[in-house]
Formats: sequence, structure tokens, C-alpha cells
Amino acid sequence: MNVKYSTGGQPTSLVFDTEGSAFIADMGYQSILSATSTDGKVEISSVIKDYDGTPLNGPNSMILSENNSLLFFTDSGPMGESTIDNPNGSVFVIDLAVSMLKPVIVGKLAHPSGIALSPDEKVLYTAETYKNRILKTVIHSEGVYYTSVFYQFAGRFGPTSIAVDPSGNLYCARFDFTDVSDEGIITIINAKGEVENNLSITGCSELTGLYFSKTQEDILYATESSTNSLLKILVGSSQ
Repeated sequence: MNVKYSTGGQPTSLVFDTEGSAFIADMGYQSILSATSTDGKVEISSVIKDYDGTPLNGPNSMILSENNSLLFFTDSGPMGESTIDNPNGSVFVIDLAVSMLKPVIVGKLAHPSGIALSPDEKVLYTAETYKNRILKTVIHSEGVYYTSVFYQFAGRFGPTSIAVDPSGNLYCARFDFTDVSDEGIITIINAKGEVENNLSITGCSELTGLYFSKTQEDILYATESSTNSLLKILVGSSQ
């Protein structure tokens, strides 16, 4: 059954857990919301809206670790909220088993946006847009996180989204403003940090989201803000 509903805010990311409940990153409410559906009726409630009493900037992207029941998310606020001059963006994780918010990186990032996990869920990748780079966080079983720079880009404004294929390759959407570019670029980087290929999309420079199909591994979906488009990209021949 299809259910349509509105948060009344500014939703930026959506994930579903194994029970079918939805988690929504909503920048308008500066919160992580949950949505549950019963007999066609949807109930929306706030899960997280602050860290140690300080309101979130505005959640951007989320990824669910199904093996560990952990929900990772970036907290960037809107464009211009966390910048090179004011790097106050963060990465957090919600332990869904105990409903506890834990810090991964707090108040140090310049617009953290896209986020993804390696296939074995041992590595977390984060796009730090304003510094034009991808960060790599190693996840230890005891809840300790170690972060370093995985890949430094140059030339475009910065990465905004990451999708990881079953082989562990990262597909990185590299955003640039239509004022300076009419070409969209998705850079493919292997797990060793080596560039494998670049996919070019004409007329779609402001790429904001990437997601692999769950049913067809060679189909990549992308969102593009300047045209308000959802793109379907066949990537099998490029891997």
C-alpha cells in the first residue's frame, strides 16, 4: 500500500528500518523525525532535535547500519550555515536499540552532507562539501571512531552525496553551481582511494543525492537541484 504524507518542514533524507518505519532528516525542524504507518494513518514524531541541549543545525543526510541498528547522520544546516570560516557541522549516530545519540565528529566540519557505509559497515564515508573532500571514519565494535581524509578533490565546489556499490566503490556527486558549470560529475573511487572513472551528465551540475537501486545493482538514481530532476543512470558498464 502506498502512503503519502508531509512533515510540514524541509525533509532532506529518508531511510527505512527493517520493520518498515521511516526516519526523516528534516532541516526545517532541525530534527530527525520518525514516521510509522498503521492502517493507512501516519504518525510523525521527533526522535532527535538537540545534542547536550544545543539544537541541531539541521540534519542533511542519513545512512542506516542494519547490522548494528545504528543511524548515522550529518548535521550541516542549510548552505552557508557551516562553512570554511565557521566549520560547525557534525556527524552523529543514533543507537536505535537504546535511543541514544552519540557524537562521531562534533562542531568541526564545513558543511558535512552526503554519508555512506562500506558494504561490511566497518567504514563510514562523509562528504565535507566546503572543503571539497571525502572523510573516512573507521568504526570499531566498542563504539570508537577514527577519522582521516580519504580523498581530496579539486576544481569543483565540493561533493554533496556518496553511494557505495556492492564492490565497495564510492560514487561521489561533485556539486558545482550552474553559474560556473553546466556539467554534472560523478567520480568513482575505489576502496583504496584511487579514482576509477568520472561520469559526466550534461546540464545537471547541481547534483545533490545518489542512491543505488535495491533491486538492480547497475542502476544509480541521482537528484539535481537546478532542474528539480530525478535521474536514472545505468552504471554497470562503467564499473
